[in-house]
Amino acid sequence: MKWPPTLCWTAPYTKNNNRHFQVKSFGGKKDNRWVELFAVRDKELLIKISWKDLKTNWKSGWQILPKE
Repeated sequence: MKWPPTLCWTAPYTKNNNRHFQVKSFGGKKDNRWVELFAVRDKELLIKISWKDLKTNWKSGWQILPKE
Protein backbone atom coordinates (compact mmCIF):
# COMPACT_ATOMS: atom_id res chain seq x y z
CA MET A 1 0.00 0.00 0.00
CA LYS A 2 1.13 3.49 -0.66
CA TRP A 3 1.81 6.20 1.89
CA PRO A 4 -0.03 8.34 3.06
CA PRO A 5 -2.77 5.98 4.27
CA THR A 6 -6.32 5.79 2.97
CA LEU A 7 -8.67 7.88 5.14
CA CYS A 8 -11.20 5.15 6.07
CA TRP A 9 -10.50 1.75 7.67
CA THR A 10 -12.39 -1.26 9.02
CA ALA A 11 -10.91 -2.92 12.10
CA PRO A 12 -10.45 -6.70 12.27
CA TYR A 13 -12.04 -6.64 15.72
CA THR A 14 -14.59 -4.60 17.68
CA LYS A 15 -13.12 -1.83 19.83
CA ASN A 16 -15.71 -0.40 22.26
CA ASN A 17 -18.49 -1.40 19.81
CA ASN A 18 -16.71 0.27 16.88
CA ARG A 19 -15.15 -1.22 13.78
CA HIS A 20 -15.13 1.76 11.38
CA PHE A 21 -12.36 4.32 11.82
CA GLN A 22 -10.98 7.39 10.06
CA VAL A 23 -7.44 8.72 10.00
CA LYS A 24 -6.83 11.70 12.28
CA SER A 25 -3.07 11.98 11.78
CA PHE A 26 -0.06 10.01 10.63
CA GLY A 27 3.71 10.31 10.67
CA GLY A 28 7.07 8.66 10.99
CA LYS A 29 9.52 7.38 8.41
CA LYS A 30 10.13 3.98 6.86
CA ASP A 31 9.64 1.20 9.47
CA ASN A 32 8.59 3.68 12.18
CA ARG A 33 5.43 4.96 10.46
CA TRP A 34 2.29 5.22 12.60
CA VAL A 35 -1.36 6.15 12.11
CA GLU A 36 -3.77 7.65 14.64
CA LEU A 37 -7.41 6.69 14.05
CA PHE A 38 -10.71 7.80 15.56
CA ALA A 39 -13.93 5.79 15.68
CA VAL A 40 -16.64 7.08 13.36
CA ARG A 41 -19.38 6.60 15.97
CA ASP A 42 -17.29 7.87 18.90
CA LYS A 43 -14.88 10.61 17.88
CA GLU A 44 -13.28 10.61 21.35
CA LEU A 45 -12.06 7.01 20.90
CA LEU A 46 -8.52 7.33 19.50
CA ILE A 47 -6.09 4.55 18.74
CA LYS A 48 -2.53 4.80 17.48
CA ILE A 49 -1.11 1.83 15.61
CA SER A 50 1.87 1.08 13.42
CA TRP A 51 1.51 1.44 9.68
CA LYS A 52 2.66 -2.18 9.31
CA ASP A 53 -0.16 -3.44 11.58
CA LEU A 54 -2.74 -1.25 9.82
CA LYS A 55 -1.92 -2.41 6.30
CA THR A 56 -1.52 -6.07 7.35
CA ASN A 57 -4.54 -6.64 9.60
CA TRP A 58 -7.09 -3.93 8.78
CA LYS A 59 -9.24 -3.50 5.65
CA SER A 60 -8.97 -0.30 3.66
CA GLY A 61 -12.32 1.50 3.36
CA TRP A 62 -15.55 0.77 5.22
CA GLN A 63 -16.50 -2.87 4.78
CA ILE A 64 -20.08 -4.13 5.16
CA LEU A 65 -20.14 -6.16 8.36
CA PRO A 66 -22.40 -9.03 9.35
CA LYS A 67 -24.71 -8.37 12.29
CA GLU A 68 -23.24 -9.62 15.54
